[in-house]
Amino acid sequence: MANSKFIDEPIDEEERALMEAIENGETEPIPRDELEAMRADIMSASAKNITIRMQLDDLNGIKKMAKAAGMPYQTLINSIIHRYVTGGIVFKVAV
Repeated sequence: MANSKFIDEPIDEEERALMEAIENGETEPIPRDELEAMRADIMSASAKNITIRMQLDDLNGIKKMAKAAGMPYQTLINSIIHRYVTGGIVFKVAV
């Protein structure tokens, strides 16, 4: 998004290292039992299905990152949203 008010920068060194590892193909799939535990945590209690429109390039990028991390892309999107809502991801406003 060329006109975005936000800068897509990692929030810390750990996230920067993870992003670089994904981009360089240096990640390994998450073991199935860990993935199922993550999925159960995310989907617990008051989960609700939604529909969202996304730019095709963004969706393809998310799918690529999720595949590299060994998880479904919906789980990755849900995790990103959860981290944003709980303050784990903070966007910087470009000046």
